[in-house]
Amino acid sequence: MTGGVVNERRILESRPDAGRTAASGADASLAHGRLPLPDIDITLDNGLRVVVCSAPVVPLVEIRLTVPYVPKGSGEVTQCQLLAGILLQGTARRDADGYDAALAAHGATLNAAADARKLTVAGHTMADALPAVLALLAETVRGPRLTEDVVTPERERLASRIRLALHQPAALAQHALLRRRYGEEAAARLQPTPELAAACTPDDLAKLHARHLRARGAVLVLVGDLRPEEAVATVREVFGSWDAGPERDVPEVPPWFAGGPLQRVDRPGAVQSVIRLAAPALPRTDPGYPALHLAQLVFGGSFASRLVARLRETEGYAYQLGSGMESVPGASTLIVEADTAAEHTLPALAVIKEELERMAAEPPSVREVDAARSYAVGSTATAMSSPGALASGLANLLHVGVGSDWLHNWGPLMECVPYDAVGEAAHRFFRPADFTGVIVAEEASVAPLRRGATDELDF
Repeated sequence: MTGGVVNERRILESRPDAGRTAASGADASLAHGRLPLPDIDITLDNGLRVVVCSAPVVPLVEIRLTVPYVPKGSGEVTQCQLLAGILLQGTARRDADGYDAALAAHGATLNAAADARKLTVAGHTMADALPAVLALLAETVRGPRLTEDVVTPERERLASRIRLALHQPAALAQHALLRRRYGEEAAARLQPTPELAAACTPDDLAKLHARHLRARGAVLVLVGDLRPEEAVATVREVFGSWDAGPERDVPEVPPWFAGGPLQRVDRPGAVQSVIRLAAPALPRTDPGYPALHLAQLVFGGSFASRLVARLRETEGYAYQLGSGMESVPGASTLIVEADTAAEHTLPALAVIKEELERMAAEPPSVREVDAARSYAVGSTATAMSSPGALASGLANLLHVGVGSDWLHNWGPLMECVPYDAVGEAAHRFFRPADFTGVIVAEEASVAPLRRGATDELDF
């Protein structure tokens, strides 16, 4: 990417009051299920994408910086989580106290986190302090303080947090479901471990930083009380010298996994069971995704859904349940989850299977689809109504590959989905045979489903 600004798209006419003019019409847009369009979506010479949305609700600006990465070995996710924990504890120019004092002086907060595919810095600042806070952010992503005195305590804290998480039923289910879907090797690349955290050195982090924390492919989202053109000029000034780095590795699209038996994860003495089912679905970029989204809302993704009405309201078998779409770049997974008392494990699982069969055999009615449309539009508009939520929503959606106009077009897109397309999605994606999953439970709770002496369970 050379030769000036590339991939530039100015969604509004560029003028000093463009963002404020757009914001003044935001209420009208929301009334029709339309969230405001970003004012500017631009990619700088070094590959940093900048998305700016004026939302002058309060004199704050929300900041979201997302840096994607592709883990190559079993330790890289752990190392990225450790790097995230260290990232805001000082830079090559100032220690942790000095960095915190500089943020506090501007009424700003920043937090960093990493998952299996991206590192994210999120926070906010007073509007008039945006240039200074962006300069602090640029300073730390270019040169974090990776000294032994910083790394050692954070390494111990991370190892402790991972150990604690590994004993939580939901985390046990999540890790087991990952292995069930993609196998041990792929799961090992995506899961942090306390042993890998404890073994990480400052040199390891320095190499990781040099390899992954680069501008090319990163996305900076700014939402709040700002003038879009001035904000972009500031970003260009403070981040323009951020090294582009090499071409990023193309993210590996998770493979299409097969349905099959469920896996039991033994939890001796457990008084509750955690049920997690999964089936491959369409990525958000697929034209069929909106219909599938409406189908899963009818099934279990809303309070009025079939699964919630029967499993919780009628039968009283589950206190935590539902369905949803888990999206990553290039792929999505349809997830069904339920937490139930141990004695209700088998009847709850039977109800889930029956409702899946009904979805595949009995298409959602016009009334159900219309209710799902209203819920999809209204819940999204409500969830994205604050600048912070809008910034996070944009950052997450851009990471999975949709355009910055996705939220703006979501309401009209929902309204245009044909009824028969929802029925086709229900028939295609809700067959019980296409699902696999895990149950974290005490052995006696699922014994009738066991396949011989194995930990596999019939579904």
